[in-house]
Amino acid sequence: MVTVVVLLSILSVVALSRLGGVSGFERRAYFEEVVNALRYGHKLAISTGCNVRVDVTSSSYRLRQGTSCSATTFDRNVLNPANRTSAYQNLSPPDGITISPAASFIFTPQSTVTGLGADTIFTVGSLQFTVFQNTGLVDVN
Repeated sequence: MVTVVVLLSILSVVALSRLGGVSGFERRAYFEEVVNALRYGHKLAISTGCNVRVDVTSSSYRLRQGTSCSATTFDRNVLNPANRTSAYQNLSPPDGITISPAASFIFTPQSTVTGLGADTIFTVGSLQFTVFQNTGLVDVN
């Protein structure tokens, strides 16, 4: 019995060290969250026919729309499709995780992006994705 407990303890220490710890999961989860938010913003612009603005800072992202499709100001939060009550944003990433570059851009109903000078590679922690200007595609590198 003691031998079994010792072996299980050693096995669990080795297994946990290979998983990279909880922070590795948090980094990947936050990266996927940012990518999925941008993909949703792109699809929302196409399906509603209204622009969706994405604001990215080193420590947050936020999706916004105007009160109407002809509005030139983006004063309404896009609602998170998971619960339809809270804003689709994250203002507090896991410790030590940043997004770069900071940018503000718009997904258009024509499936393009305005506000980015070219296809742009974003980095979240050590992971990267690209937003393509001519198609609005958000692609994981």
